[in-house]
Order: sequence, then C-alpha cells, then structure tokens
Amino acid sequence: MNPSVSTASRIASLRASMQRHGLSAWIVPSSDPHLSEYLPERWQGRQWMSGFTGSVGTLVVTAAWAWMFPALRNANRLTTVRD
Repeated sequence: MNPSVSTASRIASLRASMQRHGLSAWIVPSSDPHLSEYLPERWQGRQWMSGFTGSVGTLVVTAAWAWMFPALRNANRLTTVRD
C-alpha cells in the first residue's frame, strides 16, 4: 500500500473510472475468492481503498457517496472519511 496517496484521492480515481465505464456503484468486499480467514496483501483492496483496518467489512462507492459496512465487532474502528 502506498501511504502517500490519500483515501479521498483513491476514491476519486475509482469514481472517474466508474464514470468512464458507465458504472453507478462499485463494491469492495473483505474477502478473496476462497473466503480465506487471513487475506494475502493482494486481496486487501477494501483496506487499501478505504483505510478501514477492521478484519471484516464491505465498502460501497457511488458517484455521490462512499459507505463502509463493518462487522459489528469492528464498528469501533470506523471513522468518518470525507471525500
């Protein structure tokens, strides 16, 4: 992960790509195709995109909003991301 790139700029870049491809929403889960308990770094896209470090959660990005849906046990790690 590149810490010098902000969460807001990553989401803005995703939104630009979504607009180019005619997509209205993008879902970023906290899983790999095998539903592994411990994810390799290459499958930690939700953490990279949102900055949320909880173990389980789903990020949903639209043109106007970005929502993070954490597992309840991780809700205390959730912070507001302004974009």
